[in-house]
Amino acid sequence: MTWNFSSFFGHGPQKVLYKSNGRTYVFNSGDLNGKIFKPQGFKNRIQALLIGGRLDKDGVRLAKWLVVLDARRVEIYVEASMKHAERQQTVKVAILLVDTFAPFPILGPMDILNMSCDFCSSTSDGEVPGATFETELVSTGNKPLRFGRRVTLRPDASIATARRPDLVFIPALGAVTESLLKANRGFIPWIKACSLRGARVVSFCTGSFLLAETGLLDGRAATTHWRYADLFRKMYPEVDLQPERLIVDEGNVITAGAATSFQDLILYLIEMYCGREAAIVTAKNLALDIGRQSQLAFTIFSIQKAHDDRQILRVQSLMESHCHQRLTMKQLAKCGGMSMRNFDRRFRNAAGEAPSIYMQKIRIEKAKRLLEASRFTVGEIMSMVGYEDSRSFHRLFRAFTTLSPKAYRVKYGIHAASDLPLSKFPDRRSESATKKSLSTTNRRSGLFDLRHDP
Repeated sequence: MTWNFSSFFGHGPQKVLYKSNGRTYVFNSGDLNGKIFKPQGFKNRIQALLIGGRLDKDGVRLAKWLVVLDARRVEIYVEASMKHAERQQTVKVAILLVDTFAPFPILGPMDILNMSCDFCSSTSDGEVPGATFETELVSTGNKPLRFGRRVTLRPDASIATARRPDLVFIPALGAVTESLLKANRGFIPWIKACSLRGARVVSFCTGSFLLAETGLLDGRAATTHWRYADLFRKMYPEVDLQPERLIVDEGNVITAGAATSFQDLILYLIEMYCGREAAIVTAKNLALDIGRQSQLAFTIFSIQKAHDDRQILRVQSLMESHCHQRLTMKQLAKCGGMSMRNFDRRFRNAAGEAPSIYMQKIRIEKAKRLLEASRFTVGEIMSMVGYEDSRSFHRLFRAFTTLSPKAYRVKYGIHAASDLPLSKFPDRRSESATKKSLSTTNRRSGLFDLRHDP
């Protein structure tokens, strides 16, 4: 028997079309997700499971389905949004009242969800179809959460009395410590129980640490605040961490990146439950960007020296202080007193990545800081960080930041504002002198000098 998975569209009761032997069968995705069934008039049993999702290059959400028909398996990405999604009933959202550093990780998502309902019901073109979100602040007990003397958040329910949610939202925790995780571990059994009952669990920023504690991320991809990526990998090696991504959708588990990425996450969820038009209306009313996919532009590279390999530490210091020179991996291995193979293995074990990638990150980070704080041209900066080929430099810079050097300077440059008085700019002559001095030092420096600690 021949069959094909031909189309998929909408939100809520999403329609799935199967074609078999010239006949078309239409099912609701609610009947498909995770279940095995045999529809009337259909000879074979079907199982389909929503196992993930992603955004395409135009920011359109794609759902990833695993379809099993007569033991044959196929994974398919299909568009999961449309201009007018079918209106759903109320979506019950439980926002965890976690012990965190500020009220905005809790109140921000709640406010955007609540306001989206008003925005969609009062557009100039009439009502935009979509879900109604009912938010509930849930804590492990009935104790209020206080932030200084001015802000106190009181829970609507405890995990013992909360209604059954469709969506569980884990806010950012702040700086991750063992004591902070311990203070919030009371949520873990309840989160796991909600997930088993079919709730979608989402987190942003360091809330992913609490989500990872539940085990729901094991064997799956996830993202978190880029600053805590190394700690996350160390604590949860079974999770496929992708810190460059802003949102990672694994079907019933979704994670988002740093700090205010909750705005992107909420817009993503609004599109998921209400349709793209509702997400666009909400984004326009709140002046939010929509469709962002990466947090690379915000990332600050941190030197990975939390290890005890003294030879690798010494090589790392040399790489940092001499990144403007054209150093080969063979030279660095020789400086460390190791063979190429041993050097590559030990460097990966100590720093977490290949030495060539590490060197590129050091150079690009230095280029970013020069673009931010100096008035050197892009070509001058390229030379100052050890690159000779302009195309190669621009390609690598975009790969690590998602921006061109010029766009990065416009976005983050201290001197990018045209209305700054000239007295605020650094003396160009002093920068030229610095560059000349650096070039002279480079010419005088050799491999022999690199063998000594800088």
